[in-house]
Amino acid sequence: MATRRGQALIELALGMFALVLVTSALCVFAVYIARSLRVQNTARGASPTTAEPVEVGDFAERYFTGTKTLKINERAEMPTTAILK
Repeated sequence: MATRRGQALIELALGMFALVLVTSALCVFAVYIARSLRVQNTARGASPTTAEPVEVGDFAERYFTGTKTLKINERAEMPTTAILK
């Protein structure tokens, strides 16, 4: 298999781009999930607070999410307390 000059450098660049993209996506979702769980826990408590938007970095905005902030919308549905007959 013949290789051209600079092929290894291009493959390295593409590999590093893919690695950064996956790492950025994992970090964005880790922050999103942590804040979402905090909102869910406060929604179940006595005084629910407003949701904080998740700020996204420039790289993740451009190549992954497409937006600067991710909004967390959690609904709290309390079960009925009536006893069925």
